Amino acid sequence: MKFPTAGFLLTLAFTPAVHAATTISTMDEWDGSVSPFGTPDTATYGQTITIGEQDQVLQSFSFVLTALEAPFTIEVGTWTGSRVGEVLYQSDPFSFSASSEYTEITAYPSVTLAGNQQYVLYFTTSGIQGDSTSTNEWAFAPDTAYTGGSFVYLNNGNDRSQLTGAAWNTSLGGDLAFTATLAPVPEPSAYGMMLLGLSLVGFVARRKMSS
Repeated sequence: MKFPTAGFLLTLAFTPAVHAATTISTMDEWDGSVSPFGTPDTATYGQTITIGEQDQVLQSFSFVLTALEAPFTIEVGTWTGSRVGEVLYQSDPFSFSASSEYTEITAYPSVTLAGNQQYVLYFTTSGIQGDSTSTNEWAFAPDTAYTGGSFVYLNNGNDRSQLTGAAWNTSLGGDLAFTATLAPVPEPSAYGMMLLGLSLVGFVARRKMSS
């Protein structure tokens, strides 16, 4: 009896299932409007999003803003409707000086978000503020740009506990100019196929050693 070659089995084992990514974006709706961001008081700006029926992996998201010389972190949290419930992702602190008037800053959190839930994507200087202050502007889209969420912010200064302990301001309406890329969570059957392929590779390897 002939068996498939090891090369074929490796292809079977490691070929991922094809899943289409979903992009949420308000970039095309940005008309040049901006909103000021200043530290140390208004320390946190963000955008809420809604996940569809299926769990999704948040591969990346980006905002458009002018230079922010004060250090800040990029974060993702569950959204209770008025505040962060749990911080799911937090980048290392960094700052930047824009090479042009507006710069698109992108994060790659790769976190799994549950279906039918809201989340908030945000930048914050809270908890890492030093003596310096910084004021910049964020690209701002009209409230018709995205119906699954809205622009939110928090005047929490250097107190990170308020991210989860205080109500954020949601009264201004509108959306930030942002892009979020999501992909379906790999199905369990894909992992099963990978394990089957690895088992077959091991079987072929042992057969060749014994022959």
